[in-house]
Amino acid sequence: MEKNWQKNINLLLGIFLLLGPILDALTGMNVHYLQFNVTIGILVRILFLVSIMIIVLFVFKKKKVIIPYLIIGLYGLLYIIGMVCFKGRLGLFEEIQGLFKTFYYPILIISLYAIKEEIHISKLTLFTTLFLYLIFIFVPLLLGIGYKTYQITKVGTLGFYNSANEIGGIIAILTPILCTVLYSSKKWIPKIAFIIMYLVVILMMGTKTPLLSLGITIFVSMIYFFLIDIKKKNYKRIIISLFITLIAVLGMVTILPKTNFYKNIKTHLDFLKVEKITDVFEKEELIDHFIFSQRLSFFQNKARLYYKANDYQKLFGIGYTSKGKITKMIEMDYFDIFFSHGIIGFLVFMIISFGVLYKILGKDSSLSYERCMLLVSLTLILITSLLTGHIITAPSVSYIVLIIVLSLDKKEKKELFFASNSLEIGGIETAQENYGLKL
Repeated sequence: MEKNWQKNINLLLGIFLLLGPILDALTGMNVHYLQFNVTIGILVRILFLVSIMIIVLFVFKKKKVIIPYLIIGLYGLLYIIGMVCFKGRLGLFEEIQGLFKTFYYPILIISLYAIKEEIHISKLTLFTTLFLYLIFIFVPLLLGIGYKTYQITKVGTLGFYNSANEIGGIIAILTPILCTVLYSSKKWIPKIAFIIMYLVVILMMGTKTPLLSLGITIFVSMIYFFLIDIKKKNYKRIIISLFITLIAVLGMVTILPKTNFYKNIKTHLDFLKVEKITDVFEKEELIDHFIFSQRLSFFQNKARLYYKANDYQKLFGIGYTSKGKITKMIEMDYFDIFFSHGIIGFLVFMIISFGVLYKILGKDSSLSYERCMLLVSLTLILITSLLTGHIITAPSVSYIVLIIVLSLDKKEKKELFFASNSLEIGGIETAQENYGLKL
């Protein structure tokens, strides 16, 4: 039994990764139709988290994770005690739910890092995950049955999903992985079809994050290949690349005014009574409203609540509710963690999460294009966690984050969940599964 779990850990992790888009779609439909806080996504992710902890402790017998588990468990207990003592039982469920969502990432990262040598998830699995997310937006968009990204004023479609920040974040951090797969594929027809679907989705969602992520990814990719071509004196490819980039930019400039993204920018400027984007930077309140979507104001409000809290709450957090009602999050993950979970909770989260990251990045490794794109994904994770939130504090996103982080760990190439890099039609269905092919 134990040997079977050890052998199939990659299968479990890969399947759960691919289940993410489906769980989030079910969650979106659950929220829109049933308006019920406890969703199937949360229940399945709780079951998965507990299963991983049991497997790491009793199957792989990694006893060194016991101390981090106990530290997080002790903090969680003290957090809940604080909520009951200073807020009562009203809103306690939301507080516990917030605790689970936030500490989902550090628990999983410390668990999976302990068995890192056994984990080998290919970039094709991440690519397929992105493909499924896009399909659940693209098809409803074509049929005109998707949910709106924004409820008022702005326009956009989010397919069967509920949270624009979370889905936008997922697409953003997986964009560099997309570029890696597209670069390695020689099948032009499916490649062009996928690019078109991807562009339609990110432009019609109406949010900024995926488009900015694409811009950053393309810019870094151009610099990477430009330096290689300079070194190899391949000037012909440099000229061709610049020409293709120019055509692509002109095409985007032509299409952009017809997209929801552009319409939302214009609507926002009209609301602020600003004629040009550059005028936004003249006043602090305009910067906050246009660039940060009022997150700086949310930060000030949360900071005032934290300042008024007692010493116990400052140490262990002021939580997520006030008088039984959920308070507005800042949507800047690092600050949300600090205020909601206090100094102790913040330190526990950061020491575990960034401690693992430091160990991984501390290893020497050659800078291939694939690793370069993984580093771009990591950079996007760090930036979006600060600026848009719902990245390392949302289980649906943070699981993808930790797979990307673990992919940066230098190890010998072994058996993968998906072993095919082909993008041809039917390639995903015919990909080798379950350790069938060693690279």
